[in-house]
Amino acid sequence: MAASVYVPPFERQQREAMKDTRMHESLVQRCDLGLAAARTRHGLPRVRSKGHTSRVPSLMSLLVQREQRGNLTEPESLALQESFLPFGSNSNFFEVDQLHARLYCGEFTRDGRQFLVAGQREDILVYDTMTWKRVHSLPARDVNWTITDAHFTPDGNNVVYSSISSTVRMVSANKEIAFRLGRPKRTISNRGRIVRDYAVWCLGINAMGTEFLAGTGSNSVVLHDMTTNTTVCHLMGHTDDVNAITFVDGPFYSNVFVSGSDDHLIKLWDRRMMSETNARPQGVFPGHTEGITHLSSREDGYYFISNAKDQTCKLWDLRKCVDEEQLLHVPPRYHWDYRWEEYPGYASSESLTPHPQDQSIMTYRGHIVQQTLVRCYFSPMHSTAQRYIYSGSADGEVYIYDVLTGAIVEQLELDSQGLTRDVRWHPYLPMIVSPDFFGKLCVWQKDPSL
Repeated sequence: MAASVYVPPFERQQREAMKDTRMHESLVQRCDLGLAAARTRHGLPRVRSKGHTSRVPSLMSLLVQREQRGNLTEPESLALQESFLPFGSNSNFFEVDQLHARLYCGEFTRDGRQFLVAGQREDILVYDTMTWKRVHSLPARDVNWTITDAHFTPDGNNVVYSSISSTVRMVSANKEIAFRLGRPKRTISNRGRIVRDYAVWCLGINAMGTEFLAGTGSNSVVLHDMTTNTTVCHLMGHTDDVNAITFVDGPFYSNVFVSGSDDHLIKLWDRRMMSETNARPQGVFPGHTEGITHLSSREDGYYFISNAKDQTCKLWDLRKCVDEEQLLHVPPRYHWDYRWEEYPGYASSESLTPHPQDQSIMTYRGHIVQQTLVRCYFSPMHSTAQRYIYSGSADGEVYIYDVLTGAIVEQLELDSQGLTRDVRWHPYLPMIVSPDFFGKLCVWQKDPSL
């Protein structure tokens, strides 16, 4: 019998408290049959009620009911789709392209019809996701080491990308625009050097496609208007590189966002209350003990997740933050460089001790955050009701967690898979795509021939 995974006391408390959260309530209402299907698939005990063991309808049974009734309930529909998710025997791997360069970014359009990849190449490739044929090779200018972030605009017609430069660019098949970000108000770096140019590590585009946010190597957050090509404000709100940024107030609004930094903090901002003269966040989310590498929103106005160099992914509730004036100064536990050193906490039980003001509501462990800014996301609403969290990993695998229990429900792995920095789940189809540092573009799905 396999040994049980040790869960620190604080994280056990989080798992117990999860039962009383809005997240738990919404998932139980939406996908109760889906949860039962997961229990069966992973060999966990079935739920007993009033002396009877619950039965999970088979795929054939659900299809028969759909024909008889004309439709399925939402939980039944989710259970039907779960039969095709790339888990277990369905997790078939297909290498759709080999690009012979490190791939740092990937993203689907909102309708899932196209997928982009970018990295240490002087172009951004766009694929048709039905055939996985290249449909565009968009030029990338001034790529210093790598493209650090790339996103489709909301309409899917353009790609906005950044590099280790203070110029962000938008490109499509027939145009290119350069957005030169304004210089930060403070021009002295942490090392005492004058800042004339700075890296942009992350981007976030608003719902209308008219503005973008940039997290920079000058410890700042930049808001830039794409319609007028002017920098609206340059917020010096962190004390180290800003590696992650995302809007969190839903898919149709773009006023509230969070930023994550190597200063270990996540800060909450409101677009309507920002100014350079008063760069004060509306709240702070302490909990991580190492730098933040990625942030992703559930787009429900309540929850978002973060990846960090302390080797954890954490789930946060927007309503549970602290005022910046109440924040305790907690020095870093370890002095290490995640780009080439192993995390010192692996050899120390201190790494399992929570931050004294930890405001997160769940913690997920298993994946490895080293060498690069590894990313994490919620699974799609359409096919899973967002009941999973998934992350890339420095060991080349894709880790998928149950959002409610913190358990690893699947690990997608290859014998020769390079570091996986970014990974994306198709918004509608049971398909996961993982570009990696070996230059492989990998697709995981049920074998279409079966």
